[in-house]
Amino acid sequence: MSKIKTGPSIYIPTDKNIFDALQHKKVTHSELASFLRGRGILVSNSTSKDALVEKISSLTLSHSDFNWIGKLLENPNRKDKTTHSKLKGEIEDEQIQAACSAVKANLTALGDDSVKVTKSSDTTTLTVSYIEHDFRKTEMRQRTLKTCEIKLERDKDGVVMKLPSTKKAKEVSETLKKAVQAQVVKDTGNELEEFLISLQSITDAAFRSKFFDNLIRDVPGFEFDNVSSVDVYHLEQVEKDEFGEDDEDDEDDTVEARLASYINKAALAGEGVLDSTEFKQLHNRGFYIYKIIWTAINKSHEGPKVEFEARFGRPDLCTEFMYTVRGIYPYNSRTLEHNVTRKAATPYENEKYNVNLRDASEKALAKTLNLYKKKV
Repeated sequence: MSKIKTGPSIYIPTDKNIFDALQHKKVTHSELASFLRGRGILVSNSTSKDALVEKISSLTLSHSDFNWIGKLLENPNRKDKTTHSKLKGEIEDEQIQAACSAVKANLTALGDDSVKVTKSSDTTTLTVSYIEHDFRKTEMRQRTLKTCEIKLERDKDGVVMKLPSTKKAKEVSETLKKAVQAQVVKDTGNELEEFLISLQSITDAAFRSKFFDNLIRDVPGFEFDNVSSVDVYHLEQVEKDEFGEDDEDDEDDTVEARLASYINKAALAGEGVLDSTEFKQLHNRGFYIYKIIWTAINKSHEGPKVEFEARFGRPDLCTEFMYTVRGIYPYNSRTLEHNVTRKAATPYENEKYNVNLRDASEKALAKTLNLYKKKV
């Protein structure tokens, strides 16, 4: 008789787990009352929430009841930052579809992920729905239903791959990238060149900061307004002489090394932060920008002021570049000024302005690399 393969035992919440979970603000009075009425227990609308929670936690609950509580406590998808990469070369739609189908089959076979592939015009979208667990939270709040979309857009150079900057999206995109490359090699024998926004090859702190300066001032269709926040990181470059000992003759290097031994990250916020004395002091001592938040004004008639954010997920290497539209300040035609209250961008605005950020980051990288090569 063959042994049945089973997974780990099902987690059974205790009465206290259930009581704590139902106390959460996401669980409404009406949800609790409806649940009890479904069990044949009549309750008044004036009954306190605490009394309803106490009653439910004393009952014997089924697996479907646990799922009901879990869904009430699920965290909605937060707005993740966007990142992108490119595969340069001749790629056909059929090759993209074949790669997506292979990845879909692999994901559904290995786990409980739900995968959907759709195509619209020159864009193919791979949508993955999955459950993420955060064991730092209380037992009944550890489950989160999430969705990530990976879009492959055909352009003149090849394919642009757009995705949220999450661990799951990165894992799926790497698999998809390899599948596309393998399919093209199989069909044509040609290798595809991968392009990423990265400053890893630049070892000069000033040029790493220069990338962000180029970025914020050259977003297509926008006029730079102001920087409100920067995060900086220290590039360790303590000079050593031929005997391998620190050069103690240079006082500036000594001060820089001493500062870096205590601080490797710093965050500065406020109007005109790039012009502040504090930022200039850190910058002169080998610190460079790895995250920046700024506003820019749309050049169209009565265009909004938009707040952007760009950063490297790995500040030490300046890799894993990502960006987002933090919000929009609409133009008020009555006051002839932009509103002081920020509103969330619509999906259309978010998509449109992310394309502007993508183009600006690629231009900023090219400009920075050219300047750096001339120096070295």
